Amino acid sequence: MINDKFVIGVDYGSDSVRSVIINAANGKELASSVYYYPRWQQGLLCDAPNNQFRQHPLDHISGLEVTIKECVKLAGGDAIARNIKGISVDTTGSTPVAVDEHGVPLALTPGFEENPNAMFILWKDHTAVKEAAEINEHATKFPVNYLKYVGGIYSSEWFWAKLLHILRADEKVRMATHSWVEHCDWIPFLLTGGTNAADIKRGRCSAGHKALWAEEFDGLPPDEFFSSLDPLLSGFRSRLFSKTYTADEPAGTLSEEWAERLGLSTDVIVGTGAFDAHMGAVGGQIEPYYLSKVMGTSTCDILVAPTNEMDGKLVRGICGQVNGSVIPGMTGLEAGQSAFGDTYAWFKNILAWPLQNLLSQTKLIDRSTAEALELELENAIITELSKQAALLPLDEINELAVDWFNGRRTPDANQMLKGAITGLSLGTDAPRMFRALAEATCFGAKSIVDRFVQEGIPVKGIIGIGGVAKKSPYIMQMMADVLGMPIRIHQFEHTCALGAAMFAAVASGIYPTVEEAMVAMGRGFDAEYFPNIELQDFYALRYKKYKSLGDFVASQVAKSIDTASLIPHSDKYQHIKQSAYEANMQLPKLGLVLFTFGNVSAADRELGVFAIKPSGVPYEDLSPEKMVIVDFDGNIIEGDLRPSSDTKTHAVLYKHWEGINGIVHTHSTFGTAWAQSQRCIPIFGTTHADHLTVDIPCAPPMDDEMIKGDYEYETGLQIIDHFKKLGLDHKEVEMVLVGNHAPFTWGKTAEKAVYNSAVLETVAHMAYLTEQINNNAPRLKDALIKKHFERKHGPDSYYGQ
Repeated sequence: MINDKFVIGVDYGSDSVRSVIINAANGKELASSVYYYPRWQQGLLCDAPNNQFRQHPLDHISGLEVTIKECVKLAGGDAIARNIKGISVDTTGSTPVAVDEHGVPLALTPGFEENPNAMFILWKDHTAVKEAAEINEHATKFPVNYLKYVGGIYSSEWFWAKLLHILRADEKVRMATHSWVEHCDWIPFLLTGGTNAADIKRGRCSAGHKALWAEEFDGLPPDEFFSSLDPLLSGFRSRLFSKTYTADEPAGTLSEEWAERLGLSTDVIVGTGAFDAHMGAVGGQIEPYYLSKVMGTSTCDILVAPTNEMDGKLVRGICGQVNGSVIPGMTGLEAGQSAFGDTYAWFKNILAWPLQNLLSQTKLIDRSTAEALELELENAIITELSKQAALLPLDEINELAVDWFNGRRTPDANQMLKGAITGLSLGTDAPRMFRALAEATCFGAKSIVDRFVQEGIPVKGIIGIGGVAKKSPYIMQMMADVLGMPIRIHQFEHTCALGAAMFAAVASGIYPTVEEAMVAMGRGFDAEYFPNIELQDFYALRYKKYKSLGDFVASQVAKSIDTASLIPHSDKYQHIKQSAYEANMQLPKLGLVLFTFGNVSAADRELGVFAIKPSGVPYEDLSPEKMVIVDFDGNIIEGDLRPSSDTKTHAVLYKHWEGINGIVHTHSTFGTAWAQSQRCIPIFGTTHADHLTVDIPCAPPMDDEMIKGDYEYETGLQIIDHFKKLGLDHKEVEMVLVGNHAPFTWGKTAEKAVYNSAVLETVAHMAYLTEQINNNAPRLKDALIKKHFERKHGPDSYYGQ
């Protein structure tokens, strides 16, 4: 009978591993046990200032054995053990490790016992930022978009970036590495007694969300994609996988060794592994289009949608969309925040540091007592902060923060970003700072919901899972208010472990589908937070300020980072970035700009893009890397900064006028004066004729309807239409004034466009002085115009000063 069937769910978190024994009939927990990784607690193998976070497989193995044996003992011993039918495992991810040909992590082999590069590379390890940047750049060179199913941006937290970093960083590890395995795939391999790395069953979840596996690609991208990125990856794909398994499928049965170690039968089915949030979403009884937020040290946000309803939909800037990664038959979409509970823990540790330090040094009490006191203190701090923060009055000028204390995972992964707090004063106290941090994490959650909605994926509501969801009513109510939608909190305390147990029940044949296991074993919800409607306008205003602060922080981070150290020299846009940078730097030297009153762009016709100066960035702060790449429709292709406000004008001219590869816009004094006068610049002398045979044209000001429309776009059309009316060829007349505005020039190169801009300003100055001396000065006669133009530009040209 089903009442006599039990399953085990194992949940590997960042700090500990927890196992639970669940009654498959009703989802009731019989026993639970947690094991804190001892090496992790001691800070071994980690270097937080350098974003290095590693874990030893011995901690994982010990935790697996200790927690399962303790659960069996607590649940009733042999009587329960005889009826355990399945075990499934979830882990954090992407948390991969280097293994030898037998599938053994190198840390468990001689010579690598204490080598951090031979350990599991924890999800929040960001040492591979450079490699991630290279992967993103490299992917643009291929006709197939291999990043299309991971939101278009590859993260330093993921499989390939970490592999490439380790191969480059440690020759000894590189020489010993046969394959590269996710934690969630290795634990089932361990439990089933695997001895050949080729036999490791790779889960659909980890493969699709982190390793670029896709049904459309018939597996992983081809070897050429990886070998051309770095020869160190040549042939590596063949030692990985092409087939993947959904988490409802068995990985095998318990090996004799592990059956004996755990006191279980070799008939116990071991399910295919997956990531914690994906199994947690199932444990939390996810429904289509409800966002399951697993809120712990970070958040991992999971949404499922029927696969037939996702046809043709690709969501930008998330952590992947994979058919069957959560529930077979549905597409699983993943997003998340890189720091959530970690943000509160950071602030708590700052406040508690003096006492923590004293407790660690005191000899009056033993270590266990000191640790117990420290834990009690930490819990009291968060409780009191929440209580006091809830009493504070709401004010739009309150302290404000951005939540990127561990970079940004979603939307648009960027692990180089930093957290920030602003609006501080001598009146700022701990509750006010805590409120700002809590608000920032809620705004970070809103930015994820907004991205799904903007991309055509509705979000009907929120399901809250994890420690923060269960323990912090203050933060959950604030999140409901910020999101403007209700949040249901799942009543089961260890939801990820429950989800793993549900998958174990399906893999072992107790239930035929995941949906049926969820119905039978789901434990329901014990709390629901509803948004305060009267706070919607307040939080909408605060969210707008949060977005503005985030944009500022991102721009400052971009300024402080040597982007060239992150992007390889093979950057296909580097030549136009360099050209645009050098041309822009000529403008202040030639006296053509004041402050930031000007911009230059440089185009590559084959690539269909141009590089343009970022908006508002002083010339002394410019660098080639700060140039923004834009296509001829005005869409940003690459760059963290906002492009020049005149970008659309440039785009229109490039799109409609072939043969120009550089454009300059300035507000140079004399050229702008003529434009403001709505006058063409008359051809008074031979200097003018050396460059043009006509007056420098002045397009009339736009009419009111055009001004009300897309102004910069209409400016480009105004220039083009004026040339059509005058019958001018843009290849011969490479400059124009826009009435009441200022000059634009162009050329075959950005350098030539700058030259033309300097010529226009010089001629404008000369014409102004000419009219001051003689306001009836005659136009240069045609014979001289022809002579001077042809001696410099004609078929028999000979002039050059």
